[in-house]
Amino acid sequence: MKTSPLLALAPVLRRQFGVFTVDQARDAGIPAWLLSELCGKGELERLYRGVYGSVLHPDGADRRWMAAQLAGGDRVVISHRAAAHLHGLQYTGTRSRPDLELSTRRGARRLPGELRVHTQVPFRDTDVTDVGVWRVTSVPWTLASLAYRLGPSRTEQAVGAAIAGDLLTVDELAGCVPRLRFCAGVQILRDLITRLSPDLRLTRSEAERLVLRLVGEAGLPKPEVNHRVVDASGHVRELDLAWPTWGVCVEIDLHPSHQGTIGRHADGRRQNDLVIRWTILRFDDLDLQFDAVSVIEVIRRTLAHAGAPV
Repeated sequence: MKTSPLLALAPVLRRQFGVFTVDQARDAGIPAWLLSELCGKGELERLYRGVYGSVLHPDGADRRWMAAQLAGGDRVVISHRAAAHLHGLQYTGTRSRPDLELSTRRGARRLPGELRVHTQVPFRDTDVTDVGVWRVTSVPWTLASLAYRLGPSRTEQAVGAAIAGDLLTVDELAGCVPRLRFCAGVQILRDLITRLSPDLRLTRSEAERLVLRLVGEAGLPKPEVNHRVVDASGHVRELDLAWPTWGVCVEIDLHPSHQGTIGRHADGRRQNDLVIRWTILRFDDLDLQFDAVSVIEVIRRTLAHAGAPV
């Protein structure tokens, strides 16, 4: 009785719905030329570059998702509604299996055009988890990514259900917000975090003290607090924290006073009046609490560029 040359891959095929990579085949002692030969005989099919599937395994969503995941490699994760489905998150409209969505960072391997791929900020280890054989975005990152699609009401329902199911904490959700500051829907998350845990948000004086402490611990020059300047319109303004010698300042946005429409417009006008003479860095209290390393690094680079001894 003839033995299948794929016998050494049997455990991988069972685990991965009949799909494998050329590297996995090589590790099992199967050379690339043999894969090409088996494709010619109709025993294998080439699904993506470097990804093959056994014709003995039935086609289906699991097989297609696995092939796409393997095609993307380690830098690609299942995300958004597909991740919500795998996590079993309620109120996300994913009870039935949605289309596959993947996320990758800029500069990662290009994927076939038929795959839906989002480009996001680099993931940290805590942003990615395993659900069975699937590499997916974590529960907090998944919900944060979906907020703009779900809207305020359904986001609150989904977050509430995840918290009740011990899948998520408010702190974990808040930790995602600073790195999603430029994404649609981030304001929904900020508002929700404030309602769920108002004590998590800082007052202006608390935020200023935190920045001063972080700057001091990093060995950076001490800024002036509430530094007064005259803007291009002739109005006297106060900068939250400033390094006048180098024309750098930090403005702290707080919820809710700086997050309403009027507050945002006022900040925009204020920044436009100052931008000619100052380099303005804007952070909010969640940035300071959950992404302090990035905040300090931005301040350090900006001061260095302006000629400060850092």
